[in-house]
Amino acid sequence: MARLKYRGEEIEVEYNTVGDYVAATYDSPPEYPDTFIDAIYYNEVDILPILSERDQDEIHDLLLDYLY
Repeated sequence: MARLKYRGEEIEVEYNTVGDYVAATYDSPPEYPDTFIDAIYYNEVDILPILSERDQDEIHDLLLDYLY
């Protein structure tokens, strides 16, 4: 679980990753595992079902920045 700040509020993101990290080489960029969000908690309530796709994408980007 990751604790993130989104629009000034603290949220907790429950996620899973699939795949492995592959380091960059001279010929290719690094490859990261696929990351999927399972739940987003605000005040211990899962708000994922009521978030817009845009909000979910923004939180996903924040999560990737947090992880990598």
